[in-house]
Amino acid sequence: MSTATIAVERAEAELAEVEERSARLCELGQAGGAEQAEVCGQRTRSRSARFEKGELRLGKASDATALGLRVFDAGRLGFGHTNQTDGAALERTADAARELAALTPPDDANGLPEGGGDPTPVELWRADTAALGVDEALEQGARFVERMSSRDPRIRIDEATFTVGRSSTAVVNSLGTRVGAGDAWASFGALVMAVDGDDVGGFHSAWELVRDLAGLEASLERCADELTEVALGNLGAGSAESYRGQVLFSPTAFLEAVVSPIVSAASAIAVQRGRSSLAGRLGERIAHEGLSIHDDPSDPELSGAAGFDREGQPTVRRTLVGAGRLESLLYNGYAARVDGVASTGHAVGGPRSVPGLGSHGICVDPGDGGEEEDLLDALGKGLWIRRFAGTVDPISGDFSGVAKGARWIEGGRVARPVRETLVSGNAFELAGAIVALGSQSERCRGSERLPAALIDGVSVTAG
Repeated sequence: MSTATIAVERAEAELAEVEERSARLCELGQAGGAEQAEVCGQRTRSRSARFEKGELRLGKASDATALGLRVFDAGRLGFGHTNQTDGAALERTADAARELAALTPPDDANGLPEGGGDPTPVELWRADTAALGVDEALEQGARFVERMSSRDPRIRIDEATFTVGRSSTAVVNSLGTRVGAGDAWASFGALVMAVDGDDVGGFHSAWELVRDLAGLEASLERCADELTEVALGNLGAGSAESYRGQVLFSPTAFLEAVVSPIVSAASAIAVQRGRSSLAGRLGERIAHEGLSIHDDPSDPELSGAAGFDREGQPTVRRTLVGAGRLESLLYNGYAARVDGVASTGHAVGGPRSVPGLGSHGICVDPGDGGEEEDLLDALGKGLWIRRFAGTVDPISGDFSGVAKGARWIEGGRVARPVRETLVSGNAFELAGAIVALGSQSERCRGSERLPAALIDGVSVTAG
C-alpha cells in the first residue's frame, strides 16, 4: 500500500473520529437542559524543523486534539474546551460550559446562526502533502537554508523553519449542522540579514504556505530570492529625505498600512459598537475607484481558505469594497443576530475559544500601473517601502511607524537603501489617494493577494 493511500485512509478515519466526538459532546451539552449547543473539533498533526544561524536546532512533532463547546440558554452563553477525548473529560467540559452559562448575563444576540447550507467545495487536502513526515521537513528545511546561504557569503540566517502538517476540523450543532473537512500543508519562512564587514543590514522576513506540492519548489525559490535580495539590498543604508507626497508601497506594506485597517473597519461588530468609521456608509465611495477588496476563502493557495467558517456556515467570495464603494460588512452569527441579517460566514477561530469575526483571504484587484519598474518610474523621486512596522488606530485610521527594507528612489531607479525612516498618514484618506496599482497581485505571507500601490499624501520623516 502506497504512502499516499495510507494517508487517505488515515485522514478519513481521523475526520470521522473528530466528527463523532464533536457530536457526542454536543449531545452532552444539551443533556443538562441547554437550549442550543455547538461543538468545534479539530485534530492537528505537524512535523517541523527549526534552524538557527543556518544550523538545525530543533525537530518537533505534535499531534493534538481539541474540542470546544458553546451552550446557549435563555440568551446566556457558556463555553468550555478540552484536549482530552475520553467520556469523563467530555462530561466535565459539558458541565463546565453549562455552569458558566448560568453565571453570565443574558444577551438577546446570543445563539446559533440559522440557515446556512452545505459547505463550499474547496480542495485543501492532498494525499501527497498529508503524507509528508519529519524526514521531509528536515530535508526541505535544509534545502531552503542552503538556497539562501549559497547565494552570497554575506547572508546570515537568524532563523528558518519548515513545517508540514495536516488537520481534520468539524463543526456540529443542535440545529442540524454537521460539517467536516481535512487540510494539509507545508509552510516555511525565515528571518535573514546581510553582513559585510562592519556594515550590518536590517533584517527581512518572509513566510509562505503551500498545499499543492507541485508548487513547492517554485515557492521555496521565490521566498529565498526575496529574502536574500532584500537583505543584501539593505547593506550600505543611508538617509531618505523628508517630504509629504507620493510613496510606493510593496504589496505587503500596502496591506499593513491601508488595506487591513479598511477590512477591520468593515467588521459588523466594530460598526455596532461604534469602533468603525464605516458606520452607515454602505453603498458610499470610501476609496479610489480603482480599489476593489474581496475576501476569497475559495482560493486554496491562501492559508485561510475554507469551505465553512468556525460556526459551520458556508463561505463564499465576497466583495467588501468594489470600485471604491463599500459593498458589504463581515458578519458572524452574533453580529448577524444583532442586525437581523444572515451570517456572511465570517466566524473565525479554533476550538479553544468562542468564535471571533474576521476575514479568510483578502484579495485586492490589480490595476493598470504596470510592473515594478513602471511604478518606480511613476514615483520618480521618493520612498519605496517593502514593509511597514507601526501602529494603526482602528477607529480613526491614523497610522505611524517605520519603513522597513525601504529604498530611496531618484530618476525612477533605486539610489540607496534607507534606514530609520518614519512614515505616517491616515489609512482611509490614503485609500482615496491611490495614484496607481500594480498590474499583478502577489501572494503576501501565504494568506493574502495584493498589488503594489503608489499613493499620494504620505508624510515621510528622514532619520
